[in-house]
Amino acid sequence: MKIRKSNPENVAPPVAQYSHVAVIPKDAELVVLSGQIGNDKDGILPSDIETQFANAFGNIRSIFESEGVNLNNVFKINFWFTEQLDRKTYLEEWNKFSTQSPPATTLAYVSALARPEIKVEIEAWAAK
Repeated sequence: MKIRKSNPENVAPPVAQYSHVAVIPKDAELVVLSGQIGNDKDGILPSDIETQFANAFGNIRSIFESEGVNLNNVFKINFWFTEQLDRKTYLEEWNKFSTQSPPATTLAYVSALARPEIKVEIEAWAAK
């Protein structure tokens, strides 16, 4: 199965590392994750946004692996942050996760998430 990710020439190119479009084959099974926060395997939530961000990606990776999903088949990711994450840290984690062509992506800064100590939440969609 091949997800087609592209950036049409009739719109401006992406301003970051993402694709404007992701087209899923009609015979694909969708795997949709709830928003993942940055707690570790024991449920402990670190206080800093950098570790929360890395942990949230690790949680997503682990869940997809448990479902037999290849990370190249992630077609949509939504990020919500309550504070600024430095670009270097963001790109280091993103580059570990986005292995080939990047998925369609939304990144937003919000005033709060479900609990005050949560600084990042990531939602991901994939197909298999």
